[in-house]
Amino acid sequence: MRLLLIMLIFMFGCATNNPSGPAAPPPPPALKKLTPEQLAAESRYRAEVHTELAANYYTRRQYDIALEELKVSVASDRNFMPAYNLLGLIHMELGETTLAEQDFRAGLKLAPSNPDVNNNYGWFLCNTKREKDAIAFFLTAAQDPHYATPHKPLTNAGICSLRLGNTPQAEDYFRQALRLAPSDGQINFNLADLNYGRGNLPQAKLHLARVMEAPNPSAEALWLAVRLERKLGDRNAEGSYGLKLKKRYPESREAKLLQGGKYE
Repeated sequence: MRLLLIMLIFMFGCATNNPSGPAAPPPPPALKKLTPEQLAAESRYRAEVHTELAANYYTRRQYDIALEELKVSVASDRNFMPAYNLLGLIHMELGETTLAEQDFRAGLKLAPSNPDVNNNYGWFLCNTKREKDAIAFFLTAAQDPHYATPHKPLTNAGICSLRLGNTPQAEDYFRQALRLAPSDGQINFNLADLNYGRGNLPQAKLHLARVMEAPNPSAEALWLAVRLERKLGDRNAEGSYGLKLKKRYPESREAKLLQGGKYE
């Protein structure tokens, strides 16, 4: 009887030992510790994902959201150059020149020969009245043998040379770019404009015809076409281009010049 009583007490004691609820679950197994290489790869992946998201917002001109994504990217991996390149583009678009310069320089420090950041920083310099400095960055970008679009920095070098008043050098850059991308609208527009200014109207028309192959030529291109056809004496073509200019870009500077008859 004494032995039975001890057993009952023991059983009841076990049943009432945790009156507040069931016993806590066992602790989870310890997580496997990542190696430094694995941590770096994970950080780089996060930086890539958030930079890609930021690029999508940038193309939609949703700059505030893009900047938030890039903050996460840089916090994840401070050595991810594309994040700084995109930051520079956004700050340049917002007119925040000090920040843009810091961003581009940070990108160049990480990848001094990268063609994208060289081209973009060159364009930043060209638009902040440092055209002479810009040319070197454009040429660095254009000379990269792996760059998919070397005609773009060459075109930019031509535009900056025009701003410096160096027309022969500008034309040389445009012609180099044209050899790489014969149907590019921007290159052909610049060559058309140069030839129009010299009075070489047939050559201007040849280049402008390639520009007009695009579905929606710019207001600048349509205005040049109006003036070119006017000088060539083709009133029908002049009127057609003028109508397109007024219809597609009614508030543009070019449409207002046409309205005022200010052809030159």
